[in-house]
Amino acid sequence: MKFTKLLLICCLSCTSYVVFAQDQPKKRKEVGFIVGLQRSNLDYNQIATTNVSEEAKTNIGGSFFLNSRLIGQLLSIRTEVGFYSKGGTYRGGLVDETNLSYVAAPALLLQTKIAFLKAYAGPQMGFLITAKSKTGNTEQDVKNSFKTTELSGIIGAEMNLPLRLLAGVRYNFGITDVSEITQGTSRPGLYMLYVGLRLHK
Repeated sequence: MKFTKLLLICCLSCTSYVVFAQDQPKKRKEVGFIVGLQRSNLDYNQIATTNVSEEAKTNIGGSFFLNSRLIGQLLSIRTEVGFYSKGGTYRGGLVDETNLSYVAAPALLLQTKIAFLKAYAGPQMGFLITAKSKTGNTEQDVKNSFKTTELSGIIGAEMNLPLRLLAGVRYNFGITDVSEITQGTSRPGLYMLYVGLRLHK
């Protein structure tokens, strides 16, 4: 009799577990891409001590993303692979334009329950692809003047729009010095206003 009761309890427990597991929402993933306008500068600290002025530079960049749910509808992890440009225009005796191109891989913690907004933040690792400096009609490769990797941080927010569209804004701030020149440091900053498309959910 005791064995029968024990067997019945085990069966009921297993049945309850199966029903409970089936009722739980499956972890869902979302992929898509973003593209937008970027406004950046290289933030050279030695500029303030010279007669050279630094102006921000506008570029276009974007990335593919993957959102993976971490805690239900509350938190997700977003990973990205993208292309970004950072640079500036410098005016002294001559006008010089510097442009750095990176392949970047951010890992962001995404908060999905702030009204209609999704806020996010996290680190980004960038890998330098090209570095060009243009003075007048002369362009030269200045990749040796910059480090091949860059660690930065990202904070931002976005919202979903109809037709699987989205729009957002983010700020990327430099953490490590990217300059190989010993006379000064450079920690680039970048603002980005973007639109995107959610391809799969």
